[in-house]
Amino acid sequence: MHLNDIRKELQVWILAEETAGRSVDINRVNEHLQEIMIRQNSAPRSDFNGLSPEDMHNIMYDPFRDQCVVQLNKLDKNQYELVPLIRQALFLLNTLNEKDLKLTKLGWLPLKIVADAYRIGQPEWIIEELKQKRINEYEVGAVWMARIILELLGWIKTRKGVLSLTVKGRKAFSNIDAAANEILRFSLVGVGLHTFDAVEDDRIGNLGIAYSVWLLNQFGSEWHFGSFYQEHYQKAFNFPDKYTIYETRVFSRLFYWLGIVEMRLNKQVGPPFQWEYRKTDLLPMIFSFK
Repeated sequence: MHLNDIRKELQVWILAEETAGRSVDINRVNEHLQEIMIRQNSAPRSDFNGLSPEDMHNIMYDPFRDQCVVQLNKLDKNQYELVPLIRQALFLLNTLNEKDLKLTKLGWLPLKIVADAYRIGQPEWIIEELKQKRINEYEVGAVWMARIILELLGWIKTRKGVLSLTVKGRKAFSNIDAAANEILRFSLVGVGLHTFDAVEDDRIGNLGIAYSVWLLNQFGSEWHFGSFYQEHYQKAFNFPDKYTIYETRVFSRLFYWLGIVEMRLNKQVGPPFQWEYRKTDLLPMIFSFK
């Protein structure tokens, strides 16, 4: 409903009230205007795929909390060990609990640690295609992401080229169940997805990440190209998409690292060939939907 529509509805109501002989003062006008706004904000909209402006407000500013249409489930050990990114972050946390790590001259994790962490996460297409034996941290986005999560949570620190646990990190390690759930939450709301690319617009994908999860739940039973989800996202968040960066940031990176999508390269269309995505059983395990 646009401003003109609200004004017209208010004028019709005022006329009806005056015709009925009821007085209309500023307090009654404000009360009725508030009723109109509440109704408008709770009404489903097609450009939000049936969600209301109020739903979208909660998605943007209070994601995964009680009022949001997408909520995080509390996972137990048997569940969070199924999530690749959590496995990798906990592996780093456990490794640092046993010993400090001397980083490379450029500040990256040692190659052996990267290789071990990579093996327990999602396979990277380029690494598998090239059959790489020597894998650097910056070539495995999920391992890099796992380290960033731990750093931003304040659980690990780097000093004089050595990576170690902080006091806060040792406390987190003492309650692995809580740590795993915090790693999951932080992966969704605490790390800017633009960290892993050179595209300057940091809004794309980061804003409304809960909406992207909701879209995957709505449409993810079938295979869809990333452009399908990008079009739905762009109806709600009208950002110009550059270099299919929404698909890359959200689907081929974060969602894939979490294991909530599976990917396949469709060679029936193109070249260039495009990736398709479908939700996995981890999605309803991790999230609840209203």
